[in-house]
Amino acid sequence: MNYKGILFFLGVFTLILSLFSFVNIFYSIYFDFIISLNSYLITFSASLILGIFFYFFGKNHSKDISLTDQIIFILLSFILIPVLISIPYYLSIYNITFLDAYFESISGFTTTGFSIIYDIKNIDEALILWRSSSQWMGGFLFLFVVIGTVGSKQIKIKPAYLISGGASGRNFYNNFNYNFIKILLIYFISTIFVIFLYSLTDLRLLDSVNLAFTAVSSGGFLPTENLSIILKNDLQIFIFSITLLIPIFNFFLFYDIFSRQFLFKNHYEDLHLGLLIILLSLFFYFFLIPESGFANVLFAITSSISTSGVSTYSSNLDLSLFFILLTILGGSLISTSSGFKYTRVYILLKISYQEIYRLVKPITIIDKNLYNSEVKIDEQDLKIAFLCFLFFIISIFVLACILTFDYLSFENSFKLSILTLTNTVSSALYGMDNLNFLDLNEFTKMSLILFMILAKIEIITVIYLIKKFIFRE
Repeated sequence: MNYKGILFFLGVFTLILSLFSFVNIFYSIYFDFIISLNSYLITFSASLILGIFFYFFGKNHSKDISLTDQIIFILLSFILIPVLISIPYYLSIYNITFLDAYFESISGFTTTGFSIIYDIKNIDEALILWRSSSQWMGGFLFLFVVIGTVGSKQIKIKPAYLISGGASGRNFYNNFNYNFIKILLIYFISTIFVIFLYSLTDLRLLDSVNLAFTAVSSGGFLPTENLSIILKNDLQIFIFSITLLIPIFNFFLFYDIFSRQFLFKNHYEDLHLGLLIILLSLFFYFFLIPESGFANVLFAITSSISTSGVSTYSSNLDLSLFFILLTILGGSLISTSSGFKYTRVYILLKISYQEIYRLVKPITIIDKNLYNSEVKIDEQDLKIAFLCFLFFIISIFVLACILTFDYLSFENSFKLSILTLTNTVSSALYGMDNLNFLDLNEFTKMSLILFMILAKIEIITVIYLIKKFIFRE
């Protein structure tokens, strides 16, 4: 095992966390939130010291980073970095226990959006900014992980054809050198652009920043209890809906557009998703909930597919189950959205249809092309899609059973388990806006923490790790 390599990459992201801590130190001083300053100073010091230690200890690591090393790095990142993120919550004046603080940080870092803070209007703005920053950083780490592991021959977590710039076949270390700055640049520019768009709609700067962090990362943390307090007109809602396309589409779509390298054959997945969003929005608006207005309908659709979950939607017609199904569908494989992922759903549906058709006409030649591209759906693609679906369903029922022990109704337990496994906030869109996570018992909170992490890093990666260390051949 390449311990130095694992620590090196862990050090890089710990140092990034120290930068966010420094921003909050500056913000607290400038806007006179001195009462919370010490917590950010401690977080900055701890993350800087640990980051420097990890970085320099692992600097001369072997470039041979195996898939096992990658998965261990992912697990450690989503377990240890939130410990540092939880410090400002725990040391705040709001009497937050360490478990609740860790729950909040995990929820932010996995871009889920569950919150134990039930009275957000009385929370200082520095801590609100910290919550938003945690999900922005978590979204960036997830993108890095997705792209870093895309070329693995041992387990095809993500199909290599979706990576732009010839990353296919590169190892994790080379992918890091090749894509890290590219990803960070696109991610940062996208965030700045979104902040600029929001500012044009007369949103105050802090709200624009918090909402931008939520939008690009597909997170669920909001700077207020009700989004309608901030988004007061259709233009603001429509623009926010459009920005939610960023976590839905293949992240390299934006790079290809700006670099004038856009080719339709590389982005059939995005075209499918875009067409689906348009058709669903039109259908809902004209036939189901016209009273909600097109902007709110589009918002609900994009929010669900992006697994953000925030919305201004309201209607007498209960469509919560349908919106939950959209969170399961998810966005592109190379995006910050969670869920089962659109391509996997496409593969399963296409192969299932073809097998049924084969029963009727056995001699039929089956088209196994992915979308309309030249890429073939091979046996490994199908196996991975099926395994992901199987473990996803099993996880839903396991978590739902755990949640019922905390006196939640079966319906709410079932809904919450799906939202947890798709890293989607429990909002009014899914009929879960009245759930108070602070009142849940400790075992339930720990279970949600575990499944939020598993959902973000994908359960199949953990299965691979278990097979590697426990069920050795």
